[in-house]
Amino acid sequence: MSQFVVKKTTLKEQVYEYLKSGIIMGQIAPGERLIEEKISETLKVSRSPIREAVRMLEKDGLLIVNATGGVNVVNPSRDDYRNLYEIRVEMESLAAYYAAHRRNQEEIAVMASFVQEMKKEVTANNLKELLDVNFRFHESIVCASRNPFLETMTLQLRGVNSFYRKSILEKNPGYAQEALEDHEEIFTAIVEQNPDNARELMRQHIEHDYQLFMKMAAK
Repeated sequence: MSQFVVKKTTLKEQVYEYLKSGIIMGQIAPGERLIEEKISETLKVSRSPIREAVRMLEKDGLLIVNATGGVNVVNPSRDDYRNLYEIRVEMESLAAYYAAHRRNQEEIAVMASFVQEMKKEVTANNLKELLDVNFRFHESIVCASRNPFLETMTLQLRGVNSFYRKSILEKNPGYAQEALEDHEEIFTAIVEQNPDNARELMRQHIEHDYQLFMKMAAK
């Protein structure tokens, strides 16, 4: 893993980001058990921020804390990915529809910055940063829908979604450019306040994701 730098003012967030990156990028394997003592020794931090970070990652759906207190990384199945698709294709299409209705100029500026950042990361072929900005772009659309229930439900899908998107981009490097073009079209529809088009473009984008994943999983 990359070198860990402790910033005392944001210790909990630093541990959280370190573990999150390790899980999403596969340095901490799906199903692997996290040992608090080992993490403490590796990062040279006390157990308190580790426990706080674990709670945050559990909320993200990346960790499972069992009844005995053991902590394991989630290990999504093919059925989990199918279930994720069935929810995402409806929820995120709906979010895009309402974002096109309700977005403001500040939200448009945020989405535009994510699109520009995605272009940079696609060119640099930087998987970790591309995954991160991809998430932030999708979540910015959900936030612009101004529907707190959609926001809450989307956040609950972060864990499985992380593994899903990584597997697609990692095994299909050329797809990053296609996904970027999809995002640009969705963004344009939201800017132009065309809710029906925004919804349909988001649906097509997520369906394309899923079809590609299933072809890959069948190999």
